[in-house]
Amino acid sequence: MTTYYWDSTPLADPETAAARDTLVRHSRGPEFTDAFLKLLRSGQRVPVAIALARYQYSEAESRWGSDNPAESVSAEVLDRARALLSYPPMKAFESGATRDEADHASALSAMMNLADVRDADLIANVIERSSEPEVLAAASMAAHRPFELAEVPNPRLVEAIGRRATDESLGPDIRAEVLRALGYAHCARGLEIALGLAESCDVTLQVAAAQVLAAAHLATHRDVVERLRASWPEGTIDVGNVDILLQW
Repeated sequence: MTTYYWDSTPLADPETAAARDTLVRHSRGPEFTDAFLKLLRSGQRVPVAIALARYQYSEAESRWGSDNPAESVSAEVLDRARALLSYPPMKAFESGATRDEADHASALSAMMNLADVRDADLIANVIERSSEPEVLAAASMAAHRPFELAEVPNPRLVEAIGRRATDESLGPDIRAEVLRALGYAHCARGLEIALGLAESCDVTLQVAAAQVLAAAHLATHRDVVERLRASWPEGTIDVGNVDILLQW
């Protein structure tokens, strides 16, 4: 898959359908660029979402040393992602995607390396509203940059993360995913949320809380992280990240 939720989505317009198929087959070159821009500039929510999903796939591929061929239009990508998030999310039966809210998941995925402090409230909107695990995961990843770039973390975004990380209607894995975003928020409220979840009975949440404490508050709370680390059974998932942070 190269467009995640959208590889097999039926598109009524032959030109956008052909453009999507080109993005699935090609990773770069003039054909790729033409098809990508056709979808991105289509003015239609589903084709735009497909382009945004493909942008994130290219970003992921760049970890192996290749450039993202759509990087030159990253400002336009961010603009389209913001626009999609201004609409209510689409159900799968409306969009033709394999998941509900795939349009929002695609927009947030494209924003992971592009968002800035102005996007904090937009991301908070999604975290407050959605219960789709993949959407919440993408929103939490997109929250990293607004936190990193802000002199003071956006309090509404911090609170939104805290509410969902403590929301027992969600599974522990997605609660932990959301919580980890606070590792980029150096603030008293983020510390309070992490300390509360560090005492959870669920080891997955303990590990995520320890990651937040080790990333953002190690100077003052090393003892808590070390106590938690010593309590986990062998083979506990993600402890390697905590170990790396403890070496700093």
